[in-house]
Amino acid sequence: MKLVTVAEMIAIEKQANENGLSYAAMMENAGQGLADVIVQTFAPGQDDVLFAFGLVGAGNNGGDALVALTSLAEQGWRSCAYLVRRQPDALVERLAAAGGEVVRLDDDPSFESLTECLETADVVLDGLLGTGVRLPLRETAAAVLW
Repeated sequence: MKLVTVAEMIAIEKQANENGLSYAAMMENAGQGLADVIVQTFAPGQDDVLFAFGLVGAGNNGGDALVALTSLAEQGWRSCAYLVRRQPDALVERLAAAGGEVVRLDDDPSFESLTECLETADVVLDGLLGTGVRLPLRETAAAVLW
């Protein structure tokens, strides 16, 4: 497995985009690849319904998580996206159309839904922080992660 720094990843994505692989296509590839690994890792029994929960931010990493959650929902998983600083968009609508749940931080001020999902999820996806993260974390992200 090759690990890269944030700067290297940004450069790789930029070069791929310049060579014709759009950021949207990269998001689809990353999200589907993540879903594939999850399904291979967590092979449920015939009657098992596993629960994938994702923290979803405004950036491309959030998009990756939404693609993965949608794929999992389409494969019979219970999938839920917890939107943090992300407005509903086409990827959120795709998840909902696939039967996934969408919870907005704005609608969960006491973090009850967040807590319940974290306590019951079989898999938790981090789509909140990506290559654009800057420290210190914004108050909203810090509150969710605290």
